Amino acid sequence: MQNVQQVKESIKGLSVSDRSDVLLYMLRLKYQATLEDIYTMKAEQPGLPDINVEALTYDELLEQLHLLEGILAGLQDAANGQKARHEEIKAKFDQWRHR
Repeated sequence: MQNVQQVKESIKGLSVSDRSDVLLYMLRLKYQATLEDIYTMKAEQPGLPDINVEALTYDELLEQLHLLEGILAGLQDAANGQKARHEEIKAKFDQWRHR
């Protein structure tokens, strides 16, 4: 997949509408790739909802992608032996919630 700078250069001459279409397409590709990475890390499907990414708005797609990237990061940490105790996670969550 191209990096951000290459994508920016390749869409310079396009209309705003076409740029939006290209960016949405790129986000959908990233979403699918992240989902495939998650499924690769887990032997069974992790119970993620089946979402039609074609129907999502830009903001919804970013939100879903952010969630999937968080799940993938957690799976990668667990695979690398970087696990946290329940009490640690609960304390971090409480700190975050009270901000």
